[in-house]
Amino acid sequence: MSALQRQVIQSLNGLSDDNLEFLLDMIQRFMNPAGAGENTLNSATTDRNSIRRIGSLEGWDLIDADYDIDECNDEIAEMFGIMC
Repeated sequence: MSALQRQVIQSLNGLSDDNLEFLLDMIQRFMNPAGAGENTLNSATTDRNSIRRIGSLEGWDLIDADYDIDECNDEIAEMFGIMC
């Protein structure tokens, strides 16, 4: 084990299970190390078919097609205290 690996492991000591699970999920999602699916805290985090990438909203109708967001510019500016 390299010195860097030992340093990483030492930095994990004392973290809560929630924090450790979050870190494991991020490693599996973005770094995809070899064997990531072998040792997991939560089987749902390893199912690649059920994981949605952060920011992936493909296929979701979040705004009505007829909605014109520019109609609200004055209201939005007022909410944030911006004078147009």
